Amino acid sequence: MDIEPYGDEYPGQFIQADLLADGSPPFDGVVADLIWVSWPCTAYSSLSATHYGSAEAALEENPRITDAFREWLLDHAAHYVIENVPGATRHGDLDANCRCNGLFFGEPYDLERHFETTFEVPDAYVDGSASVTIDTRDDQSISNLAEAKGVPQSWGKQSVREAVPQEFVGWLLGHCPSVPFPVPPLKQRPLTEFSEDGLGHHRRHPESRLGGTDVEPGDELST
Repeated sequence: MDIEPYGDEYPGQFIQADLLADGSPPFDGVVADLIWVSWPCTAYSSLSATHYGSAEAALEENPRITDAFREWLLDHAAHYVIENVPGATRHGDLDANCRCNGLFFGEPYDLERHFETTFEVPDAYVDGSASVTIDTRDDQSISNLAEAKGVPQSWGKQSVREAVPQEFVGWLLGHCPSVPFPVPPLKQRPLTEFSEDGLGHHRRHPESRLGGTDVEPGDELST
């Protein structure tokens, strides 16, 4: 569901509606297993702070996540997921308990997103450098990003940049108790990724751990 008519692009059933409109929100009396909300990020984006002159002005001029909306979600679903950019967490509007990025799933892009859920779900996030960048300030070609995220390039730059990758969705759904969805398998990562120069370095435990040892490298060991 969205305020914009994305029915031609959306892969499932699409309903056009405005949850922020005056009057009762749609679907009164309907109870869902899970409601996933990608709340507009305009109030929390760093680009909005530049556009409106300050972060405070962006927050004042755009819709923010409210407790009243959370209550509506709880009235209509067993569980919910609210997704947004890290700025929503920094400003205190998103009570995020999970963050995801592409690097965790072995993907070449970063794309950090935060999630507030009504169920426990661990972070799917690792630090690192992405080979496919997401730059919303420049006239970036999105062909590589669309291929990396597995979405059609025909969606256009904004939609490709904002699209939540299927790995993120699968991670959240796989931990939701009301949705029978398996946690997606993770890609195997070579051990060389876990060291700065690509080589492993053995580090001996200090004597304060494991009772200490008098064995030196090269000593002959006997049983």
